[in-house]
Amino acid sequence: MTNSISKTIVLLAAVMFSLALVAQNRSVNLLKNEPFEKVQKMAKEQNKLLFLDFGSPRCSPCLYMKNNIFTIDSVADFVNERFVSVDYTEGPEKKRLSEIYGVYTEPVFLLMDADGVLMHRTEGRSTAGEMLERFRQGLDKNNNLVALQRRYKEGERNVDFLLKFINTLHIAGLREQKKEVLANIFHDAFDLEQLYTEDYWNLFRKYDDSPVSRQTLFVMDNMDKFTEKFGESTVLSKIETLYGGSSRGYIFGRKAPGEDPDYAVILRYAQNSNHPNASKWLAYLVPAGHKFGDWVRMAKEIENALSFNILKRNEREMYKKMMSEQLAWYCNDPKALQYSVKWIDAMLEYTTDPATRESIIGTKESVLKKIAGLSNTK
Repeated sequence: MTNSISKTIVLLAAVMFSLALVAQNRSVNLLKNEPFEKVQKMAKEQNKLLFLDFGSPRCSPCLYMKNNIFTIDSVADFVNERFVSVDYTEGPEKKRLSEIYGVYTEPVFLLMDADGVLMHRTEGRSTAGEMLERFRQGLDKNNNLVALQRRYKEGERNVDFLLKFINTLHIAGLREQKKEVLANIFHDAFDLEQLYTEDYWNLFRKYDDSPVSRQTLFVMDNMDKFTEKFGESTVLSKIETLYGGSSRGYIFGRKAPGEDPDYAVILRYAQNSNHPNASKWLAYLVPAGHKFGDWVRMAKEIENALSFNILKRNEREMYKKMMSEQLAWYCNDPKALQYSVKWIDAMLEYTTDPATRESIIGTKESVLKKIAGLSNTK
């Protein structure tokens, strides 16, 4: 009797597990690259809205959303009940619709009515909960993207609305619109003391991407007060995002940083900042100021940063590699190029990773070839 009961329990458990697996295999019904007129007709016949997914077969975030989010029952059921969905990955229809609706990156998700009138837009990877929240906002006629754009145009400016609007623009990937709204909020007459309030601080912290905006420089000038008000980690993290990113960015590219008017402002504030990472910023900013102007001076400033041991361990080695490559790619001064060879030789003494060794050996060979070529032209 006991064995019979045990077998029954095991069988029931197996059946329930199988049913659970079956119940978890629903997915969003995505049509593939169908003509827009056809899916419009389908939406009207089924009294549904349209969901357009713009991606590509090699786009990692796109594949993540299709394989990991649109296969979750709660997401699939919500979307399938309300939308005719189309996946545009290639072909002339994708290109045509991308031009009409301003799709320039991937993945982008558009919600619209059956007539093709845009209601809402989101961009990029998200969790299932976030995606459902975005779908629900898209269905809200008073709070979807188009509704918020209309309310803003009509003059609504309370802080709660602005937070919602800018966050919606941010999620939609509408960077220029977000920048324009921020500029209208933090206009020349804006009282910067208001940044000490929670609402305006959150607007700045979440959405201001400029290291030289009035509000950023105000925070830099009053960092101690802001850390006391909002916490050291929050304030320092925001400033690191703005200044750390821009300082490293200046070392790259074919344009002399000195030609950018923002460079001098960023350099000055970095030199006067008590931020714990200010020295790291300067390790990039100071050499960058001589790029395309005085390569030997640039190399010597890099040497100074290395001698002061500003950057530690892996960051220090990546710094050497990065600077060696910058000279290899852009510099035509053999005296400066010798520094690149020196840094590469130092790295080769302890670099064991085969791929990294191959990369820096290739850089050294290109530098030596360039030095030889320059010597032959004299």
